[in-house]
Amino acid sequence: MLNKYKYHFVLHFTILIWGFTGIIGKTLNLSGLTSNEIVFWRMLIAWATLLLFLILKKEKLRLNKLTLLKFFGNGGLIALHWYFFFEAIALSNVSIALVFMSTTAFFTSFAEWIVYKKTFDFKELLTGLLVIVGISIIVNDLNYNEHPEYLKAVIFALTSALLAAFFSVINSVLVKENKSSVISFYELFFGFLIISSIFLLNKSIVIKELSLNLEQFYWLLILGVICTSFAFLLGVYVMKFISAYTVNLSVNLEPIYAIIFALLIFKDSELMNINFYFGSLIVVGSILLNAFFKTIKKAT
Repeated sequence: MLNKYKYHFVLHFTILIWGFTGIIGKTLNLSGLTSNEIVFWRMLIAWATLLLFLILKKEKLRLNKLTLLKFFGNGGLIALHWYFFFEAIALSNVSIALVFMSTTAFFTSFAEWIVYKKTFDFKELLTGLLVIVGISIIVNDLNYNEHPEYLKAVIFALTSALLAAFFSVINSVLVKENKSSVISFYELFFGFLIISSIFLLNKSIVIKELSLNLEQFYWLLILGVICTSFAFLLGVYVMKFISAYTVNLSVNLEPIYAIIFALLIFKDSELMNINFYFGSLIVVGSILLNAFFKTIKKAT
């Protein structure tokens, strides 16, 4: 059984690591770093780490122009995804941002239709819609009057989810012909070039003013090396064996993990009411339902 589901175990271990991303992002926000600075340092540390890894492995990095262009485009999607994600956390909290990120699974159905030219699967749409229902229940009591910034946070989180769906589906195609380590390196490198260029041009980041204290450096190191380079390698690798839809639907567990961590760390600021637990049950149920559908499909 362990051998049969080993890639699913790898996937959920990766999701557990990703669950810490929002926690670290909020911690860095509270320490004084902006979302722009977090994304800038995260991508710089991540691709530099991967470069060192590939050099030690003596991996060949020369690719044709068309493949590089694909990596360039997908790297841009990843960079923007992280920007909107961290900005959503800064505007609200980990719980709100991560819960809306669960819509990634729903958006994946549309992304696969565009990228794969795949026909809509009613069962996938059903489980995706169940996720939306769960999220709606969780957030139905958000007080937009007292916290008007929550609306912007919701829009940013949904945008981040949409971008995550597309770059995941595109990676599931690219990984068929390229090594996950090479994909990860180039996408993070190009993503860093794109997002840092945008930040520098609009002057949201000024190189001379960039500075870190020791605590921020440690958190960024964990974020860049473990939660990005290492987790990104694993996340791309499992796509060789698990469909993009199943991966993205399973990633709906990330909010559950992250919110539990957030409650333990940030306590009252992340406390959710009974709606959260009921909605979470629907989200987890949709993942189990998807697994059940996949089992039936393979059996037939």
